[in-house]
Amino acid sequence: MKFEDLAKKQYEDIDNLSVLLKNYVDAYRLLIAGASELNNVNLTKKSEVRKALDRVENVGELIDKLVSILDKCEGSYLKYCKIKSDYITISTEKDKIFTEIDNELNFQNSEREEY
Repeated sequence: MKFEDLAKKQYEDIDNLSVLLKNYVDAYRLLIAGASELNNVNLTKKSEVRKALDRVENVGELIDKLVSILDKCEGSYLKYCKIKSDYITISTEKDKIFTEIDNELNFQNSEREEY
């Protein structure tokens, strides 16, 4: 497997983990709102509120684990991106880029003159 393919798969993993994290954070926020509503209802038993808060805490622990995993994964991916960018910057010749831009501008100007 080429290193670029490996980096691409790692990016996909990071993206999937990010989506999962977003879903957990959304669920966490809804659970907190639900626990708050339960706490404001006079007929709610304190044990029900505690159970709701326990669920919030469990999801919070999952979020912490996901953040830790993302922190570990993104380091190597970001390092790959930086090395690739540095290499492209070093090996890119400005003259070639300027020539491409000039050619494109000349082409666009020649198209306009025809009208």
